[in-house]
Amino acid sequence: MIALDHPWLADGQRVVFRTVLEAWARPGCVVNLGPWTGGGSPALTVLAALCDAGTTFCDLHHQLSKGERGRLGALAAPAEEAAFVLADASMDPGDLTLARGTLLAPEKGATLVLANVAIGNGSEQILSGPGIDGHVDLRLGGIHPQWWTARERWCEFPLGVDLVFCSGSRAVCLPRHTRIGA
Repeated sequence: MIALDHPWLADGQRVVFRTVLEAWARPGCVVNLGPWTGGGSPALTVLAALCDAGTTFCDLHHQLSKGERGRLGALAAPAEEAAFVLADASMDPGDLTLARGTLLAPEKGATLVLANVAIGNGSEQILSGPGIDGHVDLRLGGIHPQWWTARERWCEFPLGVDLVFCSGSRAVCLPRHTRIGA
């Protein structure tokens, strides 16, 4: 079967957009992006659905090709100013600073898409908060431990950074208001 240009098809982008919104509404729920990845990166599929010419983007660890970055249509920006940031989960974020929004505009907080995550494997994270009935147990592997430390530093509701973890054809979202316990 010939793979169509799935991440760039408008119909697929609408399906992925709705799927990601559902994942944000139900933190810790693993969603399947399946046929809409076109066999490619789930992170690119998510970004193709979320980014447009009115957004800013930073490819922190240079995971996308120049052509893929161009097709997103988003304006290049430094990580601390970008609305969307793509990073490799296995790499240490160091003292990375991301946009957290402001009290008057919390929606200006960044969305961090972490690629190369082993969803369903690794250490267990116990999630609670809005959108979760009681708690959810989620296993995520391949994530440098400093990402969790950085998230604690970035998130002070309503300010913060929303996370999207991507692996294979799957994704899982953690909004800034989700509490994480080990």
